[in-house]
Amino acid sequence: MRAGEDLARPLAEVRAERDRISAEYRGLLADPDAIAAFEQNLGLARTVFPYVESHNFYVEHWYHTIFWNKVREFGALLARHAFLAEAEDVFYLQRAEIADALVDLRLAWAAGSSARGPSYWPPIVARRKEIMAAMRNFTPPPALGSIPDTITEPMTIMLWGITTERVRDWAADAGRDGPTLTGFAGSPGTAEGSARVIMDVARLGELQPGEILVAPVTSPSWTPVFGKIAAAVSDIGGIMSHAAIVSREYGLPAVVGTGDATTRIKTGDRLRVDGDTGTVTILG
Repeated sequence: MRAGEDLARPLAEVRAERDRISAEYRGLLADPDAIAAFEQNLGLARTVFPYVESHNFYVEHWYHTIFWNKVREFGALLARHAFLAEAEDVFYLQRAEIADALVDLRLAWAAGSSARGPSYWPPIVARRKEIMAAMRNFTPPPALGSIPDTITEPMTIMLWGITTERVRDWAADAGRDGPTLTGFAGSPGTAEGSARVIMDVARLGELQPGEILVAPVTSPSWTPVFGKIAAAVSDIGGIMSHAAIVSREYGLPAVVGTGDATTRIKTGDRLRVDGDTGTVTILG
């Protein structure tokens, strides 16, 4: 933006391509009932799916911003009275625990006595920080438990890319040691570039222009970086996942639902992303 570049998405081109593809598929149908069903489902998709993204902005970004900031006010209050080392530590307490801590503080203040909180909560928070740090460094397997005979639930397939075949591949540990990863063909095209593994939205600033984003999953918070990357790869996601949709809008190749890309790929690896076949190759 500072350089005067236009960051707007090519919406007119995307819509024109969408209408062309839809018309071609419609042209394959001869039966009037099939055409009517096609039109009904297409209209439903075009009406509903914008809300998939919009609700994330209104719920995750707007409401949660207000809510989390109110929680931080409670944290700042507890920190002032040595119940916590800092305000952000409040997020290591459960909801009922915060209520208990506030009651303890209120009663002690009203009675002019010493509260239990300063000796009780800091060790609990410290231990939970250790647990969270260990969990951040642990990558679980893509799937746990017994393998279902079939997976037919549409949201599981479309949004998360979890199909019967994918789960069986994960269970069999198929091809997990080779240079090729398989996932959903989320957005067409091919690209080569250097990988940048990003595990948390707070690290998005590390992405350099032309790199390939490798992430567990993306959300609307990640959208701005799609204007600078060459391709996207994710552990989780199906054809209608956020990474796949935004990559198609930007004309970037994307392979989603790989299961373990963030584990097998390291920052700096040279990748080839084939969004036509749903494969990612580690070149070196």
